[in-house]
Amino acid sequence: MLDRKQNYFEKLFLQYKATQNEEFAYKQILEVYLYRKPAKNSLLNGNRDDIFWHSSFIYKFPTHLFESEDFILALARYFAQETTTNPKFISIVLAKLPTAIITAIRRSEIVLKKKHAKWHEINQLSNKYPNFLEGLIETCHKFQLAHEDRKGLIEKYRNSFKDITLFEFLSFSAVYFFKYQIEQAISFDGGVISVNSKLRALTELIHWKLRHSPDSDFHLNDNKIGKSLKKYHAPLVFPSNENSAVADSLLNTFSQLMQVQVELDEFLSQSVHPFCFDDSLHFSVESERLTFDCIDKGIINNWDRNGNRQQLLKGYWFNLAMEEFIASGIAHVQMGSVENHDRNQIAYVKAIATKLELQKLYGFEEFVKLENGFNVNLFQALLSLELMVAFYLKENIEAFYYEHAQIGDWQQAVGMVAIKGLSTGQNRFPITWSLWKEKVNNIVGWTVSRDFPKGSIKAAEAILEFWCLDMKKLKNELCQLQFEKIQPLYEKPVFKIGSHCVQLPWLMSTQYSSLNAVNNLRRFANQRSSLKDETTRIENQLGDAFEGRGFNVIRNYTANTPNGIEAGEIDLICVLDNIVFIIEVKSTYYRTTKSEIFHYRDRTLRKAGIQVRKKVEAFKDDLSLNKELSQILGLTRESPKFIGLIADTSLEFDHDFFAGFMKVSIEELLIALADNAHFLCNQDKEIKSSIASGKQVDFSSEPFSLYPFGFNGKEFLRVLEDSLVWENAD
Repeated sequence: MLDRKQNYFEKLFLQYKATQNEEFAYKQILEVYLYRKPAKNSLLNGNRDDIFWHSSFIYKFPTHLFESEDFILALARYFAQETTTNPKFISIVLAKLPTAIITAIRRSEIVLKKKHAKWHEINQLSNKYPNFLEGLIETCHKFQLAHEDRKGLIEKYRNSFKDITLFEFLSFSAVYFFKYQIEQAISFDGGVISVNSKLRALTELIHWKLRHSPDSDFHLNDNKIGKSLKKYHAPLVFPSNENSAVADSLLNTFSQLMQVQVELDEFLSQSVHPFCFDDSLHFSVESERLTFDCIDKGIINNWDRNGNRQQLLKGYWFNLAMEEFIASGIAHVQMGSVENHDRNQIAYVKAIATKLELQKLYGFEEFVKLENGFNVNLFQALLSLELMVAFYLKENIEAFYYEHAQIGDWQQAVGMVAIKGLSTGQNRFPITWSLWKEKVNNIVGWTVSRDFPKGSIKAAEAILEFWCLDMKKLKNELCQLQFEKIQPLYEKPVFKIGSHCVQLPWLMSTQYSSLNAVNNLRRFANQRSSLKDETTRIENQLGDAFEGRGFNVIRNYTANTPNGIEAGEIDLICVLDNIVFIIEVKSTYYRTTKSEIFHYRDRTLRKAGIQVRKKVEAFKDDLSLNKELSQILGLTRESPKFIGLIADTSLEFDHDFFAGFMKVSIEELLIALADNAHFLCNQDKEIKSSIASGKQVDFSSEPFSLYPFGFNGKEFLRVLEDSLVWENAD
């Protein structure tokens, strides 16, 4: 039973109401509930949800605010938790605006949780108010049945692999991916299964296998590897009528398992997650089938736009790296053998490109200290990965395509690559392995520097640790249900199984070093002592870029007013031509699923918009009281123009507005300030165009300026607001 003295939220509500008006108070109290962590001991008589949803003020909530994003998110939080109930108030909302309740239930993500306590309350509401929730309930029921069907299929096909070892399971995946380099893996709906879909599916399947792997699977030795190869791998690589029937059958089952896992993954990513988060889609059940209609194509177009812009930025950093590569003089130095020189050069430039991105955008320094204490040279780690990629592309992938062109059979081509490797003492199987110490010794040559002309064992070991996924450690994390911190396989492509390193050549050929490095360091190694310094460098480097263009810049400023103290530190204040940019800097990582991206919008970007609003208001107050501040910033009139920005390392929801303030990527700001948008380039598109036309590929366009009439504050603002950085490239 709640104490009926004024609770935490009621006291705050009355304070807000006294300072302005009732509507302001309702908006503020929603923000507090959603985005502010209560002060210690402020929730003495119940949990946060209980106190909020049993506050007396909610019954007078203005009806027009039921449509607001914050109110719907608050309702989503109500339906997501199971202990607090207030059906009386929810009934009021349902009667006045049923779409708010429907959207909130979708956002709560309980669609597949058929045993969730809130379904009882939802069914009762539906009985009380017929024709409002029946469609939603029926749709969710269909989702649950479809989900159960898919899980049942996966369980059916996984049973065949319960008794094989982890190494053997990986070896089947290795052969599968070579098979479908030539053939097209087809999904249940008849479409071609993409590489990204295969990667996601394999990650889920390896996680399942790890959870059921005995400790003996993590103690590899030559004898165990030899037996596994003889039993399953060799019959697939060197097929014969005598001994390949079992292996062929299991490979076929593995193909079906991949197909059903892809189906489940795509059901979640293309149906369930859009149902939860994408308001542009209307879902319903027609003739016992789930269907949806697109009400607004804006969100879908934005996904396509962001995917294209990500490719353009990849080309942008490559072009900057090429400039650095040429200026350094290394372009004229022989890299490795004559045969491998061109490949090594490209790997070197790609490593520079990722280094520039990580330094200029994410604040990394030359050396990065890992959580296990290893100090890794960032450029050497990136170069090592690019050289591994180049090696496996040449020796496995391209060699396979060459043999297939000669033979015309994928299985014989795999075998021929392996045979030619064996003839030279090299492992060219679809799966490769070596002792950890041997792998370290193999990459020592990649750590050669002025200080270590013969390379460094410690540096090589640090590099391997950087890219290594310890399978035994991952198993423990999975068994402890730490799903929030489980890393995808493809972000750490060197698998440590006991004292062995295991690699899948096809996996190496899919590497995106920038994404992998960022997520390794900022998502999964986010307890590093240097993280705070990196975040500070991100802010300072962005400030430096503004200063380089003539802006007056103040960093880490807190306004000396009561509002200023509440608003907190302003990351950057940048002023030019009486335009004041107040910037909240957000540093994050790459999100790889739509659900993660939508969570980021609702939990981080909306909060960031509120922070910017408070900081703009606080700085305006401070500026009116502190005349010296105007002089420091070079303001020449009483009423400057104030522009609040959320500057983020991610591209998601760029140029969307949160609490009235625009979100823009830091990369776009850097390009706008440097005025080098001509470096933006979709390399894959340019290569395909070059092949089709027979013309030489060119990764950058003719130089042009975003400021044909000269750079100033007004023109810079126009470039941002009109998204002109992307105009010639989108």
